[in-house]
Amino acid sequence: MFRVYRKADQLRNRTLFRAWLYRIARSLLGRHYKKQSRKVETVDLERVADCLVASIDAPAGPPAFEFLNWIQFLDTREQEALRLRFVEEWECHEIAAAKVIPMGTLRWRVFNAKKKLAPHLTRRDTVVRLVALGVPRNDY
Repeated sequence: MFRVYRKADQLRNRTLFRAWLYRIARSLLGRHYKKQSRKVETVDLERVADCLVASIDAPAGPPAFEFLNWIQFLDTREQEALRLRFVEEWECHEIAAAKVIPMGTLRWRVFNAKKKLAPHLTRRDTVVRLVALGVPRNDY
């Protein structure tokens, strides 16, 4: 409604108000859905050690050890970017300078790697609930 109020002076023919209003609403809804479709589930890897586990059967180790196991299935460039960023704790600009790649490329690799990891990491409390319900482990 705020958009309608702001653009009220652009209405040329008062008899076409409904069509004009519909067009504004449709345009805003289209923008909203387009924005929503671009959102991708990722994992915040900096806080992953306390609440996530990749496999309930895997022996627990230090967070860096578990993290290195989780990234085994990623592309080598993505593995290297994640290892330098989250295990060795380098800053993004340091990694980009060391690897002689643009900053945007590095951020894209980290983003894609986090996106690929998200479905494989399950919250520990969810796993405990599923085990208590008797759900077979290969189903989650």
